[in-house]
Amino acid sequence: MEQNKRKEICDKIFALTKKKKSFLEICKLLDLKDYELAGLITIMHDEGYNIEFVNGEIIMLKAPQQNKDIYKIPYELEHLKLLLISDTHLCSKYDRLDILKYLYTKAEEQGVKHILHSGDFTDGRSNRPEQVYELKEPSYEGQIDYCVEKYPTFSGKTYFISGNHDDWWYKSCGSDICKAIARQREDLVYLGPDIADVKIGNLKVRLFHGKGGISYAKSYKVQKYLDSVPLAERPDILQTGHTHQAFYMKQDHTHCLQTSCLEDQTPFCRGLGLPNEKSCWWVDVSFDDKGNVYQITPTLESFDSKKLVKRKR
Repeated sequence: MEQNKRKEICDKIFALTKKKKSFLEICKLLDLKDYELAGLITIMHDEGYNIEFVNGEIIMLKAPQQNKDIYKIPYELEHLKLLLISDTHLCSKYDRLDILKYLYTKAEEQGVKHILHSGDFTDGRSNRPEQVYELKEPSYEGQIDYCVEKYPTFSGKTYFISGNHDDWWYKSCGSDICKAIARQREDLVYLGPDIADVKIGNLKVRLFHGKGGISYAKSYKVQKYLDSVPLAERPDILQTGHTHQAFYMKQDHTHCLQTSCLEDQTPFCRGLGLPNEKSCWWVDVSFDDKGNVYQITPTLESFDSKKLVKRKR
């Protein structure tokens, strides 16, 4: 089926599903065989639409499904270097693609093969009316194309989750934009919404984006979240996003790395008196001869006073 024609039919299926039409009714209205409709729904789900085909009926999901599996990456060397980033807010007029490109070039030069991103990959599209004036690309398709074409490449892989800005698309048009982006880039590995566990060799990492406002103390939300995680599930590294602030602490055996953003301060944040701290974490991990983690050393690189290129508005 030709691409544009298939998208037109998929959009009609989605619209009819929102109107609570049954599987058989949609078959009749669109003149489709039952196996044709079932196949299209499977494709739609894989492309990020919030629908599934279950027990002969179409189910519309209210939120992206979290992946509770641990994503395992084989690793047998004695030393591992990671780059931790978050809140790139791509498609915002205030995104910092120049910093992002610099970091990927540096990661390549330093032999980094694993970059972890803890959400708000895109700036999304909210119901706040003035946000549209802060966007380079206001449409769903435009944001996908922008990210696929402009997000830096390197010889390793980027593992990422979605954040609340990405999820705005799910709420407004019923599609997971991060899944749609990753389908077009083999180097981008989408781990699901808001939270995911990654195991690199014997190193356990949890990515967590989170929601809500900024607490008075930087450590408060991280401590409260870690306290909610059973001891047996606690990772070696907890990487969090959302707050646009950088912070490090170690609690028990877990290294907590609150990861800030790669976006200049927006008018919305300025109006609320919220800073956008631009930084990332470089993390060195050492393993013993049995492959167990024995040392984790994080280093913060800040860009608050660094202008990599002259920006054009």
